[in-house]
Amino acid sequence: MKQLGIFITTTLVLGVLLASPAHAIKKCKDADGKWHYGDVAVSACKTSKVTTLNDRGFITAEKSAPKTEEELAAEKKAQMSIEAEEKRLEAEQNERNRILSVYETESDIDRQRDNQLNSVDSNIAVHKSYLKAMNAKVIRLQEQLDGAKKWKKDKLLADIDESKVRIEDSSAELQKLIDQKTQIMEKFATEKETYRTLKAKS
Repeated sequence: MKQLGIFITTTLVLGVLLASPAHAIKKCKDADGKWHYGDVAVSACKTSKVTTLNDRGFITAEKSAPKTEEELAAEKKAQMSIEAEEKRLEAEQNERNRILSVYETESDIDRQRDNQLNSVDSNIAVHKSYLKAMNAKVIRLQEQLDGAKKWKKDKLLADIDESKVRIEDSSAELQKLIDQKTQIMEKFATEKETYRTLKAKS
């Protein structure tokens, strides 16, 4: 009976193949391993490979299975990595070109660094002087609290609170300047090393 079933199925498939007016038929195997033939193969195997046969049973075309979401996500991630690396290499090349076009000697690098450091140091000195004066002011105001009348004490406390806020803001700006100074030194140290490497190669 099993052989008879196979014979009938094969006969039906061949019959469809020979009777097809386009002299071609599509076939595919779905996710469950079941074969589909004819136009139904296109809809039944949306996630499988579809094979087109001619009236003699030879393969004339194959349509690959569509990529899964995981495969598409992996391709997108890989493409993003490639683009990121290309941008990084481009940025490095631009930086090398900039260094060679801006600096003729290492002394030029040192001069640029010192100019920027001097500017930052000047701002640091201003903030330190301001903080010293404001801290002294707070001490004076606190000393005046003893024996002051209520209205005077309220005004002194308000002045102290305002001074402390300014001290906090100025301290934050001072820290930013200190961090900026460190960044400048690191930047020009890197540029000098890059400059030496490029000059050695050329």
